[in-house]
Amino acid sequence: MNVFKIVLCDVKEGIIKNKRNIIIPFLCFLQCLYAQINVDFYKEYYGISGKTSQLDLLTEIFHGSDPIGKNLNPDIKIVVPYLWLSIFAFAVFISFDYMHNDLTQFGIQILSRTKKRRVWWISKCIWCYSSSLWFYFLFIFFSAVFCIANGYDVFRTGNIETINVIADRSVIYEYIGIDHLSALYMLSIICTPLIVICTLNMLQMLLCLFIKPMYGYLIIIGLIIIGILTDAPIAFTRMGMVTFNNNYFNEAYDDFFGLWICIAINIICIIIGTLYFKRYDIIPDKDKE
Repeated sequence: MNVFKIVLCDVKEGIIKNKRNIIIPFLCFLQCLYAQINVDFYKEYYGISGKTSQLDLLTEIFHGSDPIGKNLNPDIKIVVPYLWLSIFAFAVFISFDYMHNDLTQFGIQILSRTKKRRVWWISKCIWCYSSSLWFYFLFIFFSAVFCIANGYDVFRTGNIETINVIADRSVIYEYIGIDHLSALYMLSIICTPLIVICTLNMLQMLLCLFIKPMYGYLIIIGLIIIGILTDAPIAFTRMGMVTFNNNYFNEAYDDFFGLWICIAINIICIIIGTLYFKRYDIIPDKDKE
């Protein structure tokens, strides 16, 4: 059995038939509603005119927060970005146990027909990226539906004044702002959360080879929380905070470095999974189920 056939099976069973995807529109609606309230308040307070765009909403949704651990002033409280955290937590939860369940059930039959074990692992890696992309596509799609329903501009590039107002909310960093909304900035706002989601899902899938899915999921939640607590280089989940980076603030998280960390993690996951799976015991172990 080749990679293509296994991937088609995974797409059908792990994406199309995944009932957890029903969470996405409700999650997106709550995120957009909260972002709408904030963006409308900022625009009214600072006297910013013009239609709100989808990019404005996405910037507010993935805004994030200061690293709580760097706040040395006890009189200032940094609000934990619970809604931001929920996006990445649900992005992993939707498919966090699929590979483990497949490996201990129907996947055994596929493995017995597959001459090379690496084919099965590569197919799961492709499925993992596809599942992450599908989650993010649906999130962006429903946010566009929300914008259309509220008369917002879906295709507009965004207002530079609005983006700067949304971004300038740090009590730790020195704000430098952006003077133009280039394609690179827009691409960063749209793509960096997806990169983090893909990386977290790959880590979760690799962990499932060694520990139970729920334990792996708790580790992933811990990684997301680390990104809220600190801006250390290893806290790559801060990439998902689209304005708390060195493009907008002095000495903030370096998005470029975070990108290389994500790339390295994905490559390492693929390599370790391939090597480990060569000697993986495909006979179900009841103690691992």
